[in-house]
Amino acid sequence: MKKWSPCVIGMWLVMIFAAFIAVSCKKSSGSGTANGNSSGYYMRFKLDGTQTEYNSQPVGGITVNGAGTVYTAVLVAYKDVNAGLKNEITITLINNTPVKAGVAYNDPSKATQANGDKVAQTTVFYYDPGAIGYLTVGMFADAAGNIPIAGLVADAKLTFTEMTTTYLKGTFSGTVFNSADLKQSHLITAGEFYLQRTN
Repeated sequence: MKKWSPCVIGMWLVMIFAAFIAVSCKKSSGSGTANGNSSGYYMRFKLDGTQTEYNSQPVGGITVNGAGTVYTAVLVAYKDVNAGLKNEITITLINNTPVKAGVAYNDPSKATQANGDKVAQTTVFYYDPGAIGYLTVGMFADAAGNIPIAGLVADAKLTFTEMTTTYLKGTFSGTVFNSADLKQSHLITAGEFYLQRTN
């Protein structure tokens, strides 16, 4: 198995850290219900063919760096926000132009960060009931989608269908791989979200 350079691993860890920061900030602003449910908001998807819905603390936001060159969207939902990183899904999008509805943000597309590093445009993070982390692997793919590890596919997809100042709607999918054992994976299909917009 190929060893990844410290730069690639570092970029992956920075992306995960950014997602965790966004998630942590949202957890503290619970809606006051038992599991942080927000009125009508959700992330729904099929996990290996089984319909799943996370409607606890379903939020999303889009920010831009100071230079106006890197736009970042973070979309998050839990089965129960009070359970920590169990049954949680986070989708991140990094793009070099303003995020728009109707645009397909799909692997193996890349974005360029302010420091010049290329990163996966869309990444899906999934945490199972035991808090084991899984993620899409577009960061390891080249521009043609080739990955030097047999069996891995870079197939994350994200499209915003509606974007207002108060909510975000869209669709997503992707194959997520166990971050500690890439031989284990889950297929996420038919994903859709309706999230309270935080920024």
